Amino acid sequence: METKGHKGLLGVTIFASFLCIASIVWILVQSYYVCTESGEGCIVWHEKIYVMQMSIFIGRLLFKNAFYALIVVFLIKQYKAVKNGVLFPRVNIGIMYTIAACYLIGNFCHMNFETLVIPATEGTANLVISTDILIYTMLLLVFASVYKIAVKVSEENNLTI
Repeated sequence: METKGHKGLLGVTIFASFLCIASIVWILVQSYYVCTESGEGCIVWHEKIYVMQMSIFIGRLLFKNAFYALIVVFLIKQYKAVKNGVLFPRVNIGIMYTIAACYLIGNFCHMNFETLVIPATEGTANLVISTDILIYTMLLLVFASVYKIAVKVSEENNLTI
């Protein structure tokens, strides 16, 4: 039986999934543009930092997209589980930890995209490390740990009833 809560969760899942898919498309289009075009805002490959540039470019492309895709997977699995009467599905634990890892790597690469992949000259390449990325990653890991505990408590409660 669908309740108001299920409908609200479905609406949030659809809206958030749409935003994540739009972000994935944007990253793909932007990555294609900076690789294939020439001029300002496009990749200028430098021999001395080529490996770093390629690592940052591929890391951003893969891990940012994986982050958004995993959010969609998490939301869909959560919605299906709630609809079936399970508040905390065990399968989402691994997804949450993977989301945290993808966030860390993807946003590290994203922060360094403009300074390492698209530097104006070879001498201007700088590595950026943001404390915000570390804080948000730790927060995602804490949420994943709390979710893991909630799964155990939920499963124990189901056994006692």
